[in-house]
Amino acid sequence: MNPDRATSGRPKRNQDVSTDLMVLDGLLNTLTEVLDMREVFDRVSQLVQSVLPHDMLGVLEVCEARDRIRVYVSAGTIEAPRDYETQNPFPELMTHPWDFLILNDIPTNPAVSNSPAAKLGMVSVLSLPIRFGGQLQGAVNFFSRKEGWFTEEDVPIARRIANHLALALSHYRLAEEARKLHIVEERAEQLNAQVRKLTDELDSRSGYRRIIGESRPWKEVLEQAAKVAATEATVLLLGESGTGKEVVARFLHRASARRNGLFVALNCAALPENLLESELFGYERGAFTAAMQAKPGLIEQAGEGVLFLDEVGEMALPAQAKFLRVLQEREFQRLGGTRTLKANIRVIAATNRDLRKAVEQRQFREDLFFRLNIFEMRLPPLRNRRDDIPLLCDVFIAEIGRSIGRPPAGISREAQQRLAEYSWPGNVRELRNILERASILADGGLIVAEHLALAPVPGAANLPTLRCSEISDDSPPVTSDLKSIEREMIVKALAKARYSKSEAAKALGLTRAQLYTRLKRPQLD
Repeated sequence: MNPDRATSGRPKRNQDVSTDLMVLDGLLNTLTEVLDMREVFDRVSQLVQSVLPHDMLGVLEVCEARDRIRVYVSAGTIEAPRDYETQNPFPELMTHPWDFLILNDIPTNPAVSNSPAAKLGMVSVLSLPIRFGGQLQGAVNFFSRKEGWFTEEDVPIARRIANHLALALSHYRLAEEARKLHIVEERAEQLNAQVRKLTDELDSRSGYRRIIGESRPWKEVLEQAAKVAATEATVLLLGESGTGKEVVARFLHRASARRNGLFVALNCAALPENLLESELFGYERGAFTAAMQAKPGLIEQAGEGVLFLDEVGEMALPAQAKFLRVLQEREFQRLGGTRTLKANIRVIAATNRDLRKAVEQRQFREDLFFRLNIFEMRLPPLRNRRDDIPLLCDVFIAEIGRSIGRPPAGISREAQQRLAEYSWPGNVRELRNILERASILADGGLIVAEHLALAPVPGAANLPTLRCSEISDDSPPVTSDLKSIEREMIVKALAKARYSKSEAAKALGLTRAQLYTRLKRPQLD
């Protein structure tokens, strides 16, 4: 026993161990009744004053990085700061085993002289470790304003207290983890509910551009979309042709605060450079020969809604420079105009090109790429979501049946197997086109494997240059009228070009704009 204790006012220790144990039993009962950590430590501090007097009781937790500590609570006879994080003053204690620590020089010890305890006038401390699973997780600290207040004689009773506090801290951690998990699960359920609501809404509004699919990759895309939709961030949708980029863009629009504004779409590959700029920015009267009157562009038409730029990688460099100003300054001018107009729109862009490679090849502006690529989303190809193929088939056949007036009776097992095994270079769009052709051939009967135009697909690296002579085959056209023959040629050209419209247009001897015009006529796009 330290002789200074009597003169400093601390009574001699009660030698009746049973009294101490009774106090600890009461402590244990307290810990099992209370879940609030601050309340636990306040009550613990009061209970142990008779067996281990102190001015402040603190519990520290080692942070995950192991170089900082966090004070969960501090309690005692004074009002002390709570819940703060600070640098670990004793990093060696993280790696070296220790049983207890007594300091009697807090105000002058360089490691703790600037600590909150020192600022509160604490002079001495008795510290004991808290370990879970054999690893140091924190410490229990008893503080006093008097020097030499704690000795090794206090360690056994302090250790008993520390063990109970460690148990309480462990339970608190488990409760916190359960609470955080519950919050995460609640948010996930809210997100899923939002996705379901928006999916149902789009199903009723958008016809064949519906949200169809239950596979994990597709659900992950919709969950990402639901999260970013609530922001004003520009979204860049990446994916192969036919993966549903416009479907996701419409989903983003309906889930955003701009849902009451217009959704205006522009296919950047469908128009030549001069027409693209006039469509996008609009023009004033007299801006060019045919401009008999002023016309607002799609940016103005979108108003406070969403502008969707499909195939943005095909936008010409001059138009890219002008559109960059829209994203940077939120303003633009009509062609031939001098007035500066505001662009209060949200931009969603989509492409099947590798824009990073296009930037390296100086075919796409780097500054525009970074402006568009605020939130990048990659859409999975159909071959990575094969579980969705049966559901897509059911929905598409029902829709096609209504449009042709004689819906097929279903799909044979062999045909289903062929659809499941196909690589789908044209993705969902190719699936719908193939099912439409098969439905016509089935003429109200069962779709069989022979009705499916599943041509073998060459590797992308070995894709040959197509010629019109290569498009025809020995099979006769479905009908002999000119429009049907043209439609059949376009279908075959797209299939052989792996649904690359640029390659198909070259094979047919058409410009890309001419191909788009014909695609809209037979409703193939």
